[in-house]
Amino acid sequence: MKVISVGQLNRYVKSVLENDRNLAAVYIGGEISNFTRHYKTGHLYFTLKDENSAIPATMFGGSSKLKFKPENGMKVVCTGRVAVFVRDGQYRL
Repeated sequence: MKVISVGQLNRYVKSVLENDRNLAAVYIGGEISNFTRHYKTGHLYFTLKDENSAIPATMFGGSSKLKFKPENGMKVVCTGRVAVFVRDGQYRL
């Protein structure tokens, strides 16, 4: 039996997901919830959800690229890549 660390597992999952061409540029429709803006960096953080599921999302320095003001409850189509944060073992858009 080979025992690996949590960090090793998360780095492996990150490698698998981030090297999958199908996840490198996806379009996902859903509703914005839990919207927050980090005023120092300009990053936008929110959850993209539908009636069955949810995924955390981050738009880095994104506020200047948008032509609208994101709000909770807004229906949107997001494009991005699926990424894994090794520290938390979470994947997000």
